[in-house]
Amino acid sequence: MKSKLLPILLVMLILLNGVLIFMLIKKTHKNVAQNQERTFLANQLEFTEEQQIKFIHLDELHREAMRALEEQTRRHKDLLFHSFSDDAVNIDSLSQIIGKINGEKEVEVFRFFKSVREICTVEQQEKFDTIIEKALKGGQNGPPREGMNHPPMREGMPPPPPR
Repeated sequence: MKSKLLPILLVMLILLNGVLIFMLIKKTHKNVAQNQERTFLANQLEFTEEQQIKFIHLDELHREAMRALEEQTRRHKDLLFHSFSDDAVNIDSLSQIIGKINGEKEVEVFRFFKSVREICTVEQQEKFDTIIEKALKGGQNGPPREGMNHPPMREGMPPPPPR
């Protein structure tokens, strides 16, 4: 009995490992998440084919610009955190540069959304504004997730502690 079961289990384990390796190489779970992220606005705004083509082009340009800014931030942070023993490095200057790059990232995000809004019809612009407003407010008004901010306090005194 044991001698017949062992080869079967071994084959099953090899097959499972093969599937896991395939998933890691293809990273299909990441592709699905990125695709959902990328198409969220297009789906919500019900873009036409032409609008979707323009949106994909804008999205690719935006991602390229953000990657370049992220790379700059990473290089400057590496310089900053590798300078513990180097007194010649101007920490204030590096931190200002990092802050400036972060500001450029915020401007890039704004430009991207402004460009997306410009390809929308008037009705789509109204939907777009609502989506952005919800995103700025933090989405849905549900209970905070672990590690997130708590809801604002109500006016008046807090309830007395339980006894």
